[in-house]
Amino acid sequence: MSLTRRRFVGMCAKAGLLAGGIGLAGCLEKGQNTAAQSAQNVTAQEKLPEVKGNFITGESGGDAETLNWILAADASSLGYINLTMDGLIAYDNKYNILRRWLKNDVKASDDGLTYTVVLRDDLEWGDGKPVTSDDFVYTMKNIMFADWLAYPYAGDWKEEVDGKTVFVEPRVENETTFSIMRKTVNPEFLYTVTDLLVYPKHIVSNYEGKVKEFTQAPELNNLSYTGNLGPYKFKEWVRSDKFVVERNPDYYLGREKGEPYFETYTVKIFGSSAARHAAMEAGDITSTDIDPEQVKKFKEMKGLVVHTIPTAQYRIMQYNMRDNGWQGLKDKKVRQAISMAVSKEAIVNQIHLGFGEPAFSFIPKTSPWFVEEGLMKLGVGELYNKDRALELLLDAGYGVKKDGKIQLRDKNGSQIKLKLITSTGSKVNESTALFVKQELGNLGMDAEVKLVPWEVMLRKYYLNKVPGSDQQPGYNNGQKAVSEENWDLIIAGHSVDSLQPSGSSIFYASDGGLNMYGYSNKRVDELFAKIRTKEALDKETRRQMYGELSRILSEDQPVDFMAFPAKNIAYKDSVKGIDPGVAIGYNYYEWYFE
Repeated sequence: MSLTRRRFVGMCAKAGLLAGGIGLAGCLEKGQNTAAQSAQNVTAQEKLPEVKGNFITGESGGDAETLNWILAADASSLGYINLTMDGLIAYDNKYNILRRWLKNDVKASDDGLTYTVVLRDDLEWGDGKPVTSDDFVYTMKNIMFADWLAYPYAGDWKEEVDGKTVFVEPRVENETTFSIMRKTVNPEFLYTVTDLLVYPKHIVSNYEGKVKEFTQAPELNNLSYTGNLGPYKFKEWVRSDKFVVERNPDYYLGREKGEPYFETYTVKIFGSSAARHAAMEAGDITSTDIDPEQVKKFKEMKGLVVHTIPTAQYRIMQYNMRDNGWQGLKDKKVRQAISMAVSKEAIVNQIHLGFGEPAFSFIPKTSPWFVEEGLMKLGVGELYNKDRALELLLDAGYGVKKDGKIQLRDKNGSQIKLKLITSTGSKVNESTALFVKQELGNLGMDAEVKLVPWEVMLRKYYLNKVPGSDQQPGYNNGQKAVSEENWDLIIAGHSVDSLQPSGSSIFYASDGGLNMYGYSNKRVDELFAKIRTKEALDKETRRQMYGELSRILSEDQPVDFMAFPAKNIAYKDSVKGIDPGVAIGYNYYEWYFE
């Protein structure tokens, strides 16, 4: 599973909004009061769905790391948490904003410096106390912005003022209203605001400044504080087996029509996609993603329906530019050569079986900010060329030319040997890794493939620290930090917000919280910063910035942008209420068994 932002994992969030081409203004101005919407047309004669059954979704590739949301950087953790906490907004399949915890749309002042948030007045914590604006302000000031806790997305809440990096200033206006003040303009800050989650001040204040106690706090790890904030309440978590939540009878959006309609909702962990598929075929689970080669088979099965939806999750091969990776990977010519030697069209057609398209940028074609001009389209057409790749490697000092032929050699004269890592549980991951091994073998490189559980990948290959320092392991502890285990290449995935691609600075900026591979480019840092300034209020100027950013990343190749795959999801046909589309699942609390 890819690393993403938080809310609506696999749907939409800061770094996880799925592909869509709606303009920014359209997305931000079409808020809807979903409580009223849910109640609309409800009459005494209307027959509401029956509350029954256990919805079981099958997953593989790794269990969650934590249920404490501010510590979560992996998609599984965020997905579990979001079953119990809606967040301020959701998006539908047309990228209209659907208000969740909001009473009104977030209001930005005309000068772009003040954002006002008005909460619903019927939100409650687990002990019955009301959710207030003070909870949000305290969470921001004392937890998210605090230096005692390393929040991965803290940078989203900072701005440069008079040469200093400072946090924005949240302020309580009244019990249900708070404001966030900036001193500089950021045209995309509204997306950051709407991405807020929250802790109850009266509980979390007991752990302020105490990292160990906060990390282990029972209330924060069993989600007992979440009250009526989501459709489900935590019931059970059996590590590496299942995560179970039960229907929340107090759910704030269920007061008119009784949502949600499943008695329990279970995430079941399987060791492989084959095991998931077998469970789906046997009727033991309700839904699961279907690997491309199995789609035809499942579409022909009685009692099932398969939906194919576009995504903005892109498959990548990460290059380790830290000191515990092969030193050649610090040279962009070498990274270009490796990307040039791996066919993207073969990956799309042979591994994803045509469900997707080649990727050359972190921005999908459906985004209004996608600029094709100038992209280095490595791995397709004329730039899928092993001879040119060998020339690049020779030029970088990794080979010798004999009798007109180039033979690759490391600088010590030995064969180039690389460690290629990917997570277990996915045939796509495994097939991609083996395909890359084959392609690099044709160049003369030896790639050793190692499959590890997702949680092991996070702890041993992604978390890093400066050797000999007292740093807490993090996903980006600076250029000199290294992971516990050496690695060279990782097959994984990222997600991008099609409407706000600048959220991907977390992956590519020098100080990006999820820049695990040690990439750094001063101009990239500048562009990510400029996109969040007054200058970028002009949309054409912003588009040009995104174009330059995409061109640089396509040339630098911190990762090999491989493919934007489509997703295939199978459901039992007894599940009703599904609205297939880019944000499938936005109304999952309304789904029911026939």
